[in-house]
Amino acid sequence: MPKPAIFIPGFPASELLDKNTGAKLFPPAIGDLLDPVKKQALLNKLSTVPGDVVAGPPIEATIRVLKPAASSLYDLLRAHYGYDAATLLPIGWDWRQSIASDDTVGRIRRALDTLSPNKDGRVVALLHSTGGLVFRAFLEREPAYKACFDQVLTFGIPWCGTLEALHAVSKGAAISLGSIPILSADDSKRILQNAQAAYDLFPRCPDMNLFISNGVSTTPIDDQSWIPADAGHDFMRTLAANAHPKFPRNFDDLPVTSVCGWGGDTWSVCTNVPGAVTFAPPNNDAGDGTVNFPSASWLTGAKVRQMPLPVGAYADEGLIPQYHGQLWMPKIVRQLFDEVLLDKPRKPFVTAAADKDQYVDPNAATVRIRIVAVAADGSPLPNAVLKFMNGPNQETKPFNGPRMNVDMPRGAFQQQPAPNMRRMEIKISWDGGGPVTLPLLIMTA
Repeated sequence: MPKPAIFIPGFPASELLDKNTGAKLFPPAIGDLLDPVKKQALLNKLSTVPGDVVAGPPIEATIRVLKPAASSLYDLLRAHYGYDAATLLPIGWDWRQSIASDDTVGRIRRALDTLSPNKDGRVVALLHSTGGLVFRAFLEREPAYKACFDQVLTFGIPWCGTLEALHAVSKGAAISLGSIPILSADDSKRILQNAQAAYDLFPRCPDMNLFISNGVSTTPIDDQSWIPADAGHDFMRTLAANAHPKFPRNFDDLPVTSVCGWGGDTWSVCTNVPGAVTFAPPNNDAGDGTVNFPSASWLTGAKVRQMPLPVGAYADEGLIPQYHGQLWMPKIVRQLFDEVLLDKPRKPFVTAAADKDQYVDPNAATVRIRIVAVAADGSPLPNAVLKFMNGPNQETKPFNGPRMNVDMPRGAFQQQPAPNMRRMEIKISWDGGGPVTLPLLIMTA
């Protein structure tokens, strides 16, 4: 019998419904977007907070042939751990309101009252992205409910904010499901500029050097000169001023396993000259495609373990990179699910993936390999070393963990498992353990 669990999705990964009719407003129906009158009415409703809009469940399978984040997680939990509607309660929340809104707090409280009416410490919190901030805001409001939880398993949490939110508010971000467009950048900007949770997500740590205003590292909350100065944007200044306070970095209340990805194209720095912001090109070593790695790995505490996870091509995953939205999909992550959900003994977490761009580029002289080798508690493995064959020669490199990039010569990939593939293996050893053998694949055409 699996431990009871709640799942809190990120931003904007919950449905929004018409409070009066129950009709789904977000994600919108394609037909509504194609009708100018219906589209304008829809944008008006979604931009009026809270208005006649309430949260529905996390977005699951809106379009049958696609696999949004929630449905892939549900499939994994049902198939491998036996979860059903009685043991897993997904909690949708209105991402246009504060992460600490009364409605969101009430939804989590009711779910826990169902799963753990006696606060008996059995529940696992499964949290994705902004869902981690929603969870911490809930515990601030309802500290007695900490007694409900056994463990917390998180994926790509912007513990100290993310530039993705600032980009969405200042520039807009087209929203789609797979290749199906849902809202244009201008349409989404109109909605997101009115969404308090977007401002709750802004970068909050000046020492991360994510937001540079007039040559000084600060935050979009502390320096609001990026907001247009006209009175028509006063509402944005109010929302920025009302952003949820930064959470304490230390979290000793519950055992947390925090999965932090890197290898996806992620905004790395924003430069502000009052009234105009410029984003440097995305950097695929900066984060998981949405959340900057320093923010995802920011949380500390005696019970917190940080587990870095490469975003890239895994040899045992069909070479399909999984980004921020599905960090739970690589098979190696099943080890963490087993440890958290089934109380299996914790063991070292060792994995590797090829760079998502270079593994398919036959003209690249090298392929960046992102490697993780951490102990069961998330600390670097002692005196870890990396070994691999480069032609007839064995090469050995010290592993400067807990994560490391190695630019591997394409010539080191010599095995040919298929006409358009080349394969190699790397081995990780450390004091008292290993070797762990990790296969890697690249495409040759």
